[in-house]
Amino acid sequence: MSDDPTMGQPHEPGRATPADAAGLGARIGARLLDVVLVGIPASIIVGLLGLGADPTGFASIVFAVLWFGYFVLLESNRGATVGKSILSIKVVGPNGGNPEIAETAKRNVWMLLGLIPFLGPIASLAAVIAIIVTISSSSENRGWHDTFAGTSVLRAA
Repeated sequence: MSDDPTMGQPHEPGRATPADAAGLGARIGARLLDVVLVGIPASIIVGLLGLGADPTGFASIVFAVLWFGYFVLLESNRGATVGKSILSIKVVGPNGGNPEIAETAKRNVWMLLGLIPFLGPIASLAAVIAIIVTISSSSENRGWHDTFAGTSVLRAA
């Protein structure tokens, strides 16, 4: 007899079972790929606009908005960012399909913490740590941001 309480039981379409949930390593790997794929072009744009040494923090606003838009648009339209696609994982909404824009916006709203002057980077780091801890402690590998948005990250078929 299996010790898995979800074994053989139906589950909500958008909720991961331990067997189909994407692991923390794949999720971190996808994020790192996205950092390279989006971060480098964004850095070039910021540099070309002369915002690299901007004391007003406008570069932080540009980065926060670009990151947020990238994740919201790709996760709602394709179910995955480029990094997630490469690592064969996807975000699903409560209905089991691609999440709605509002759900991906809720899931990624923590990225906008970078808009807060001075404390933004510290708040963003705290959010990332909380996401890692909550994914690690969840049997469904769901972070607080997934729970908040009603999403799950699954291994793609």
